[in-house]
Amino acid sequence: MKRLTKTEREQVRLKFGGRCAYCGEELGKRWHADHLEAVRRRHELYRDEKGRHQARVVGADFEERHVLDNMMPACAPCNISKAAYSLERWRDVLVGYVGALHRNNPTYRVAKKHGLIAETVKPVVFYFETLEGGK
Repeated sequence: MKRLTKTEREQVRLKFGGRCAYCGEELGKRWHADHLEAVRRRHELYRDEKGRHQARVVGADFEERHVLDNMMPACAPCNISKAAYSLERWRDVLVGYVGALHRNNPTYRVAKKHGLIAETVKPVVFYFETLEGGK
């Protein structure tokens, strides 16, 4: 799978005015070009010359999705969270974050008890969906 050229990366970055397609945050220097519909890379594990475990990309599933029309500019946290999920599956995952925080994080629960956190139940709407034309 070929890497994007600098010109192609800039096209992706400017797709939504230099903002993350998902949260709307202004993109910094270390942003990701995300595949809206996932391209799953296949890796091979090996040991380097110092005996450390390493992985290298040896191919990809759905390489036909590696096109500019399927690329979205994303901040690192959004892209890492989205992983290879579809948008609809990722919405469900994001909604589940609140319950996971409550269940797994005592600091979150204490802050919530003292009124410092107000949980809301609302649909997840991505930044690009709020713009005219959606995508």
